[in-house]
Amino acid sequence: MPTPSSTPSTDRRPTNREPVADPGAHSVSEDDKYTYPGSGGVLINSRNIRDQAGLDEAMNGYASVAMAALRAEPVPDRLDADYLRAIHERMFHRLVPGIAGRIRDVDVQATGTGIPYCRPDYIEANLSTLFRKLEREDYLTGLDADIFTERLADRWGELSAIHPYRDGNTRSQSAYITALAERAAHPIDWESVDVDTLRIHRLQAVAGNDRPLAAYLRNHLVDTGRPASPLQVQPQALSADRNHAASRAARTDADKPSVADASPKKLRAPDSDLGRAQASSTSEERDRRAERRRAESRQRGRSRDDRGVER
Repeated sequence: MPTPSSTPSTDRRPTNREPVADPGAHSVSEDDKYTYPGSGGVLINSRNIRDQAGLDEAMNGYASVAMAALRAEPVPDRLDADYLRAIHERMFHRLVPGIAGRIRDVDVQATGTGIPYCRPDYIEANLSTLFRKLEREDYLTGLDADIFTERLADRWGELSAIHPYRDGNTRSQSAYITALAERAAHPIDWESVDVDTLRIHRLQAVAGNDRPLAAYLRNHLVDTGRPASPLQVQPQALSADRNHAASRAARTDADKPSVADASPKKLRAPDSDLGRAQASSTSEERDRRAERRRAESRQRGRSRDDRGVER
C-alpha cells in the first residue's frame, strides 16, 4: 500500500473528517517494552512525544491521512487479516513503527473496565478462525439488513476481543468495518454514530452480549434511498478506544495461560477441539435462529400472496 505523503501537524484543530480522541477511554497505565520508561504508558514514537494527549492527537492525524487515501480507493474483494494488518500499518508506521501492523505480544485490557483482551499466545489462531469464517460468509455479502447487522455485531465483537495490536485497534477496525459494510451493500451512517455509545456496545460484545451492538448498528445503516459516501467514516468512530497494556511479571511453565483465560468472548486455546466447538456454538446457534426467522418471513410473505389471490 502507498504510504501517506504528508506529515500531519498535531497543532491543528480537528475537522469533521479527522479522528478525535475519546477522552473517556484513557487512564494511566503501567509501562511496557513499547513505552518510554516512567511515562505511564506513552508509546515510543518517531516524534519523541512524551505525553499521552499529544501522542493521541498525533496518531489521530496520521490515521486521518491514511483514511483520506482509503476513501479514494475501491474496496478490495478480499477483506482478510492481511488487509486489516495493512490498514493498521498504513495508519501508524511512520509514527509508532514498533507496533504498526505487528501482532501484539503483551497483555492489554479495556481501560477502566477490567475486561482483558485475548492473551498474546492465542491471537494468531483466533484471528485465523475469525477470518476463515468471514471468508466462508463472503464477508457478510448477500444478507438483508437485519441479518447483516446481527452477524456484523458478532464478528466485530470477536475481533474486538482478540484486539490484535498494541494500540490503534479502534481506528483500524473502524476502517475495516467500513470497507466490509460497503462491500456488503449495507454502509454505516457514521455521522449519526455516537462514539461513547458505540464503545459501550463494543465492550458488551467483547463480554459476550452482542445484541445491543447489533441493534445499534441496524439503526445506523445508511438509508439506501439516498446516496452513500463510500469509506467516509465519522471521525469520532475512529477515535482511540485506549487500551493500555498492563505490564505483568514473567510466567513460569506452571503459570502459562489456560484455556479459560484466553480472552472473554468465545476465544480458546488453539490446540483444544472442545474449545473450538464451544467458541463457535453461540455464533452457529445465532445463525440458525436467523435462518429460521428468514424462513418464517418468506412463509408469511407467501401466505399474504395466497390470501391476495383468493380475494
